[in-house]
Amino acid sequence: GDGGTGDGGTDGGTGDGGTGDGGTGDGGTGDGGTTGDGGGGDGGSDVAPGDLFINELMASNATTIADEGGAFPDWVELYNPTGADISLAGFTITDDLLEPDKHALDGSLVVPAGGFLLLWADDDVADGPQHLGFKLSAKGESLALYAPDGTEIDGVSFGPQSTDVSAARMPDGGAGWTLADPATPGASNEGGR
Repeated sequence: GDGGTGDGGTDGGTGDGGTGDGGTGDGGTGDGGTTGDGGGGDGGSDVAPGDLFINELMASNATTIADEGGAFPDWVELYNPTGADISLAGFTITDDLLEPDKHALDGSLVVPAGGFLLLWADDDVADGPQHLGFKLSAKGESLALYAPDGTEIDGVSFGPQSTDVSAARMPDGGAGWTLADPATPGASNEGGR
């Protein structure tokens, strides 16, 4: 009788807590929310086409708007239609589609949620982070913006440009382009009409 049977009884090891694993806790949803949080190089990695636009450009600026040094360089306006600031750390912009990383944008640059950022296309990077390493051609050319992973976020090809008349998306972030006179650098293209 040795009481042997008492043994396996409680062994019911199946409790193992196996499912307690918290497996699903993973915090998964916390993720995407922080897109623009300025998370350094990280910030731009979740940015997809449609999150940032080349929204307006001027390839021949004589009197429209001066930079901080009083010069009147070409300019490009970026527009962020999302609800989160987007850091440009790791992004590149180019006027030569064969050289997508022609100009690396400075990590200090942020396009505010629902807002605009003006970049000076004056081939004068010594003037500061908003100054690009190329100028725009008034004869027409292409312009494209790339995410840190090399994805093209937005691009535009434009024809010959008139002095102090910009090419602008209408409405902001829209598919159609129009000539804007007066131009609206750093502001909504819809406000200037």
